[in-house]
Amino acid sequence: MQEQEIEIKTITRENPKKWFYILGVLLVVLILVGVAASFSWAVFVKRSDSQVVRSISNILPVPAAKLGDESILYSEFLKTRDTLAIFLESEAANEQQLAEEMNVDLEKNVLEKLLNEAALDELAEEKGIEVSEEDLRSFFADVVTAASTTTPDVGLYLLESFGWSEEDFRQNVLRPAILEQQLSIALAGESQGDPNALGAYLIERLERNDVVRYLRF
Repeated sequence: MQEQEIEIKTITRENPKKWFYILGVLLVVLILVGVAASFSWAVFVKRSDSQVVRSISNILPVPAAKLGDESILYSEFLKTRDTLAIFLESEAANEQQLAEEMNVDLEKNVLEKLLNEAALDELAEEKGIEVSEEDLRSFFADVVTAASTTTPDVGLYLLESFGWSEEDFRQNVLRPAILEQQLSIALAGESQGDPNALGAYLIERLERNDVVRYLRF
């Protein structure tokens, strides 16, 4: 026993830098683990929108959910939630009596909306269905024409009500709408004209084991 103590003391005296290096590495690892745990808690439990969380999420592919091989990024969740928050505080929301504060149920709806769109994209790829830029611009022109009597400046309305540009509107609203319409027609044709075939498919798809919701509400 005495010989072992002498040996340990000898090693410590002969290699002090080695021990300082090991302790330094352990300290760095502990710090990194702590930072990772704190960040995970802020994102997955608190659903934080702090500037630090936003900055990291814009750099790293932090997931909010997953559908199959497709990840829904936390940065995308924040962007969609921001859009909803802008609308809820807008004049348009007040006029439609929809104004309210952001809450947990609305945040859940944001995540489910993104999962729903991911499921539509997945199904569209399987069916070989695409929405072209020409389709988007044509549909947008129809929307502008239909809204011209009540909303003369659609671009200004989109900016003030959602924080969107016209291109944002085409990609975030019109593209999913056109895709859903085309898929609804395709699935109805495969199920003896059932108009609810797509809705039933989406409910079933989002209940599969490869759908993971990382955010906790």
